[in-house]
Amino acid sequence: MTKQILTKTALDASRQFIEQKGRSLEIARFHYAFNGASADSVVAALKEFQNPDGGFGHGLEPDLRTNDSSALCTSIAFQVLRSINGTSDHKLVSGAITYLLKTLDQKEWHWPIIPKSSQQSPHAPWWDQSDVDDEPESFSLNPTAEILGYLYDYQHLVPESIISKVSERVMGALSPANKIEMHDLLCCLRLMKTKTLPNKFREKIRQALAQQLDGTIEQDPEKWEGYCLRPLQVIDTPGSPFMAGMEEAVAANLAYEISTQGEEGAWLPTWSWGDMFPDVWQQAYQDWSGVITVETLLVLKRFGCIEGMS
Repeated sequence: MTKQILTKTALDASRQFIEQKGRSLEIARFHYAFNGASADSVVAALKEFQNPDGGFGHGLEPDLRTNDSSALCTSIAFQVLRSINGTSDHKLVSGAITYLLKTLDQKEWHWPIIPKSSQQSPHAPWWDQSDVDDEPESFSLNPTAEILGYLYDYQHLVPESIISKVSERVMGALSPANKIEMHDLLCCLRLMKTKTLPNKFREKIRQALAQQLDGTIEQDPEKWEGYCLRPLQVIDTPGSPFMAGMEEAVAANLAYEISTQGEEGAWLPTWSWGDMFPDVWQQAYQDWSGVITVETLLVLKRFGCIEGMS
């Protein structure tokens, strides 16, 4: 298969879309990745989503519009920090870690993904909690596995006993008997990428995930326009430990992404809120379009699929 390349003209169209319709965070991330802007500009934009309790909210995850902090939005904040190789803003990080330590459920050793208060604000249907009882949530890898990685990143701020307990729970949930869901898988992949993770632990996670990938990754290009786990969401760098045997699927996915860039230069959500909060969904849709466009460009850049960028 001939390698597809995103042209400079197409990249410029994406830049214009992000600058005109993206949030300040996506604008800063784009200019950091493609124009050599400082990481501090990304951190400054990220701070707009942080609350006094140290956690993040304010629609950082565009499907959840509550201002209140959540483990979900806080995990996304750490994803952004990782994408710029960390930050020297110790207050931002220590505040976020403090929030996570305070909200850890020490009975189940996990983080409830969103607060019950989010029901009072516009949200996607899958975040609706109107039928949820007051019973504590059961353990979930999403977002706990991912957050564990950030605890390892900043382990000087975290009691060793907490890292140990959460690690045990994560590995227990990764037993071959448990079929892993796509969002759980993505959280485990982010944990695997933690540079400070003990190699023995990383290898156990890799082995557990390798057994699950065939049934989780959608390899049929005709289904990619729907909501599914595409190859590039798992194999997002050429050096991925899961590349073997997936080369053709990855190449096809790269070509697909380049071919599906919209007229405005954006890549768009493949989902909607249906008839829930239609006015707010329009803003969430625009926010998501900026996020997805930046993330798609970053993947294309890593694979050398942008003209003039090796």
